[in-house]
Amino acid sequence: MRKLTVLLFALLYAYNTTAASIELTTPQGVMIGDKQGTIASFKSIPFATPPVGNRRWKAPETAPNWTGKRTATEFSPACAQVPYAQGSMFSRPHLPSSEDCLYLNVWTSQLEGDKPLPVMVWIHGGALTRGSGATNIYEGTKLAQKGVVVVTINYRLGAFGYMAHPELSSESANASSGNYGTLDQISALEWVQNNIAAFGGDPKNVTIFGESAGSWSVNHLTASPLAAGLFHKAIGQSGAKFDPMPLLKKVANNVASAESVGVRFSKHLGAENIQQLRDLTAENILTGFDSFQAGGFSQPNVDGHVFPDHIANIYKNGQQNKVSLILGSNADEGKNLIPPPTDKAKSLQYFKFTGGEHSAELLSAYDFEKNPMAASYGVFRDMVFTWNMSEWASLAAKSKQDTWLYYFSFAPPSPMNGRLGAYHAAEIRYAFNNEHVMFGEGTPNQAEEKLGKQMSDYWVSFAKTGEPSSKGHAQWTRYSAEAKNYMRFDKELKLEQDLLSTELEVVAKVQAAAWK
Repeated sequence: MRKLTVLLFALLYAYNTTAASIELTTPQGVMIGDKQGTIASFKSIPFATPPVGNRRWKAPETAPNWTGKRTATEFSPACAQVPYAQGSMFSRPHLPSSEDCLYLNVWTSQLEGDKPLPVMVWIHGGALTRGSGATNIYEGTKLAQKGVVVVTINYRLGAFGYMAHPELSSESANASSGNYGTLDQISALEWVQNNIAAFGGDPKNVTIFGESAGSWSVNHLTASPLAAGLFHKAIGQSGAKFDPMPLLKKVANNVASAESVGVRFSKHLGAENIQQLRDLTAENILTGFDSFQAGGFSQPNVDGHVFPDHIANIYKNGQQNKVSLILGSNADEGKNLIPPPTDKAKSLQYFKFTGGEHSAELLSAYDFEKNPMAASYGVFRDMVFTWNMSEWASLAAKSKQDTWLYYFSFAPPSPMNGRLGAYHAAEIRYAFNNEHVMFGEGTPNQAEEKLGKQMSDYWVSFAKTGEPSSKGHAQWTRYSAEAKNYMRFDKELKLEQDLLSTELEVVAKVQAAAWK
């Protein structure tokens, strides 16, 4: 009898969670999506014309409307990329990729209501070389249930998204090249402005958010004049770029010009001109990109169009898009990104190379002699993540932007029974209230469920009102240059001050030395 009861409940659950079709008329045309409970989802919506053939390495063009009914129930392929190696915690099985990838996905509860809902647009991470808006950890149902419209997007990656070249600059009306991935993101935000009302979203209340390279992208968009007015709030999770960027045509700060790297890449592939590059298959480009050695190839450049100056200078001069911000990073960013630094001699060499004239100060600030491994993880974390997020917060606060800083130190029990600590990307599950998305077997424990509710509450509250709050939980006060308040997200939330002040003071000196 008990087995029969369990079976009946299982069948009822399956019945109640089976998606039903839903039809929606949009400015682009009619589409058919899924509806499960109160949430409707529409996937693989084109926001730009496929960047294939002679459109490869060109700015995105608005996707044409369609006639008839478009089925929008399956995700599109990811943008063309070399997959993560097997065994990486970021690898995803059976993830097809294609150059025809400029699509987005929407989750909404408001197709018939009178009051439009705030919109949250997620930009995925992956070093600007990998990733997709279709990963299960980014599934938007839980956030949509809290009263926002969720959008996830794809954008061109790697050589397809960021290669500059003199010929490409010459054929451009703006005399620029590269930055195609950023232009794709801007195109997606323009789509939101023109279409999201049909999904119950408010184009006048858009929050962009992202993690790692998605947070780099948020940082990029806050600095690009082309994105002005397309969003109203922004959340950056572990990623910003306040070091010198490549210039389009000139060497500066010991960084090669973006065009010169593109020319080297073309020669690496055996192509003499852009047409020959466009004639190559996507697989040829990916194979060549995977074997190409050039630091910073997959990143935006100062082209005078998308980016009129280094992002650091744009912020220092107060020329950024002044929107409210939530910014932060994690306590153990390096533990799933770099090999365990167990060789003391090599770790010492890393400190000296990284610190340069400030290496002695760096060794002292991180107490290298006491624990070389912890010191190596710490300096990697702060050079790449903590300092950039703190610098972003400081410069924004100086411009009178409402800014909130956080530090995520909760150690998820999976994977490796929590031994990775608060690893890079650990917070995403909780920000999406998707703590049930696990690495391996298991279910979220009580602490995870609590944190998922709290963190997603703060994120959604910020999207709705411009202030992060969670009913019954700690009040998160703004960041300022004087108080340097930040929220620690852990088993218990706690407002603290002056994050890693000793370490970041030295890191700031090292970062300043990069500008020649």
